[in-house]
Amino acid sequence: SWAFLAPSAPRTAGTATSAQLRGAAGTGSASASGSGLGSGAVVALGAAAVASARRAGKAQRRAEDDAYGASHTSFYTDAVAKDKYDTLEEVLAEKLKDAKLKGMVNELLDACVKITEALRVNLVTVNDASNAFGDRQLTVDVIADNLLWDLAKTSKNVYEASSEEEPEIVKTNEDGQYVLCWDPLDGSSIVDNNWAVGTIIGVWDKSTGLIGATGRDQVMSIVTLYGPRTTVFITLDDGVYEFTLGDGNEWICSRDKISIKTECKIFAPANMRAAQEVEGYNNLINHYMTNKFTLRYTGGLVPDVCQQFTKGQGVFTNPTSKASPAKLRLAFEAAPFGRLVEMAGGKTSDGVSGNSVLDMKITAVDQRTALAIGSAQEVERFNQMVLQK
Repeated sequence: SWAFLAPSAPRTAGTATSAQLRGAAGTGSASASGSGLGSGAVVALGAAAVASARRAGKAQRRAEDDAYGASHTSFYTDAVAKDKYDTLEEVLAEKLKDAKLKGMVNELLDACVKITEALRVNLVTVNDASNAFGDRQLTVDVIADNLLWDLAKTSKNVYEASSEEEPEIVKTNEDGQYVLCWDPLDGSSIVDNNWAVGTIIGVWDKSTGLIGATGRDQVMSIVTLYGPRTTVFITLDDGVYEFTLGDGNEWICSRDKISIKTECKIFAPANMRAAQEVEGYNNLINHYMTNKFTLRYTGGLVPDVCQQFTKGQGVFTNPTSKASPAKLRLAFEAAPFGRLVEMAGGKTSDGVSGNSVLDMKITAVDQRTALAIGSAQEVERFNQMVLQK
């Protein structure tokens, strides 16, 4: 078997080796014999030497961690195991009053279970077709999109639907209630690396429709993250909840009423090419580095924003410039995430006016937008430094 050994600094004068400890114990024993000390005193002397060496070793490791920055840049979970986790059904019964919306949630999460299973068994290869934007589609993109279209076209709850792969509104059921917008598998450029990817879904009521509405008109937002585990973040009546796909494909509530702190030390800077043109963005990135923020960025919108829900903090920035325009879709990506983050206590910026991305009117299905999203203080800093707002 192999083991990775972290580099260590030369031993300090205060750090004893195990051989030295044994020698010290042996010397102590010999001294004890000569001085008349009992065996109990010898044991005590040896134990004291071991304890002293351990303390010195811990101090050295802390110094090494500080040198590498490890103690300042790693944010580990503080989640404590529970004796019992509520099921999806139990949470929806208490936290979602609208019966039709409950049915919609169950149907959407069933589709996400199928996408999870498809990702586990299908290789990532190029499909023959391209999407509406000319991007080469991957087999897993097509599978995920087809599964969501199967749901939309057979559900009694869906009135209209639109996919980022084919951004046009399709009427699916005249008697349906909801308008769905989805990005079936966000992160196509990193899925072949086996990195985390996700499904983003915005749900509007047919009374507002999509065109002419805003992100604030959504009745629900859902983001599913496919990683080592499959988790989903949902806006319910009183906040944002996380559910984890468990044994037997049953969803359990793993986090409730998620809260994003006002301040943060985690940053995810997208579209860094824009920093060559936008001086304020370059200055903002320098601010993060100078103030020892932790970089956590994969290039996938879903994991890069969802970390704010699990870590309780963070900021994602994606500005726009003439040479590097913003590429995020308002209806398919920014609006659903905007509702999730703001309901969790975070803040958003449209990256131009500095106003909430949820207040942008949707004028086209494939409308693009810049975005800053996450901990309120850092979104405000983005507005100040990048937009001069």
